Amino acid sequence: MKTINLKAEISGERLDAFIASNSDISRSHAEKLIADGQVTVNGSPREKKYKVKAGDDISVVIPPEKMPDMTPVEMNLKVVYECEHYAVIDKPAGVTVHPAHGTGADTIVNGLLHQFDIKDDNDVRPGIVHRLDKDTSGLLLVAKNREAREKLSRMFADRTVDKKYLAVCAGVPKKMNFIAEFPIGRSRKDRKKMAVEDGGKYAKSEITVLKLLKGAFLAEVKIYTGRTHQIRVHMSHLGYPLAGDCVYGNRISTAMPISRQALHSWHLSFIDPFDNTQKSFLSHIPEDMAALITILER
Repeated sequence: MKTINLKAEISGERLDAFIASNSDISRSHAEKLIADGQVTVNGSPREKKYKVKAGDDISVVIPPEKMPDMTPVEMNLKVVYECEHYAVIDKPAGVTVHPAHGTGADTIVNGLLHQFDIKDDNDVRPGIVHRLDKDTSGLLLVAKNREAREKLSRMFADRTVDKKYLAVCAGVPKKMNFIAEFPIGRSRKDRKKMAVEDGGKYAKSEITVLKLLKGAFLAEVKIYTGRTHQIRVHMSHLGYPLAGDCVYGNRISTAMPISRQALHSWHLSFIDPFDNTQKSFLSHIPEDMAALITILER
């Protein structure tokens, strides 16, 4: 169980909206917590339409979530590389990395538990050391035991993993190589989204244009940090949203051969923490992105 304590500095905002704008809780979740009696104002429960007053002390109790479904599921994950400590898989688009509320038992973690002998005491995300968005495809490094998870997680925390993505972006670039170095945080306008925000976490992406297309371009994006939705947010902020990214600005025609953001994790490189050798892996661009590029080349 988790408790969040907030203090109102100005008056007039609805209670549910105030909670959503001052925490990582969505407005719909705030409404449910208020209805369930998990929110108090100055020690007393209030309705969601209550207008907060300057000086109000708001307490939000978040009950523990139910344990996610860890049932092993046969998914025939494509393995790019495997050793006794870890594996590199080629994640398909449309699959969530780890179980959470409402995801069911069709995540990468469920597939890992079926395909590998995972010896990891992490009850929620066994083997997971970094993530890809549900609709992002490509290389994913996974641990097969606790020691590997700790060592690989440290590599990502220390930013010693070279991570490169392929992205099809809308617009015409002004330069063939440029840096996006903008802080990313929870959007103040929509708490379900991320955005470039003052006070957000440092984030850096390097964009290299590989091919100019019709009203778009193919880019390689190297990320130096690993913020949530980093590439999608940075490219949207620069005016080059990813093709097919409905959340960050580029709805694509249903006639196009892709129904998700055109983003693919295509390169991973790092020093193996177990044998100290250089490891590098590549993943070919997926069929839907390749088909999109072909159309945009015409």
